[in-house]
Amino acid sequence: MTTLLLNGRVHSPAAPDATAIAFSDGPDAAVVWLGADDTARSEFPDADVIDLDGAFVAPAFVDSHVHLTATGLSLTGLDLRSATSREHCLTLVAEHARRHPDGIIWGSGWDESGWPDPTPPTTADLDRVLGNRPAYLTRVDVHSAAASAALRSAVPGIAEAAGFDPQRPLTADAH
Repeated sequence: MTTLLLNGRVHSPAAPDATAIAFSDGPDAAVVWLGADDTARSEFPDADVIDLDGAFVAPAFVDSHVHLTATGLSLTGLDLRSATSREHCLTLVAEHARRHPDGIIWGSGWDESGWPDPTPPTTADLDRVLGNRPAYLTRVDVHSAAASAALRSAVPGIAEAAGFDPQRPLTADAH
């Protein structure tokens, strides 16, 4: 079956004035046509029709699941995407801390999955290179973060939160 969306604002560089979009249903659903409402009705007379009432549609748009805060911090914080091992990651953290002697160390982008020893940075690792300085280093997927003891101690109730481990990166509610 085909579904036809009419009376909308359809975003497409290929058809910038499109007000209608048709797509096939089912497991292999796909956009099959873009254009004007009148043409759509004649091209797809048996389609299920939905009136968009002027709403915006972006065909094939996929939510890229952007973590806005982490994206912003990556612009000003420590970029750890180049770290080739846990020790290299810690060296980058220590160098950044020396260049920026005040405040929290915000870092992002480490990815242990490509390291020779795929062990993520621990709390003890961060404390070894930072002393009592707070640090929060998000993994490349932003679903976990290595955090120093100083940062952890500044967050009330974190030890009771799901995803808390005293040494491993924070996940779930603790993150």
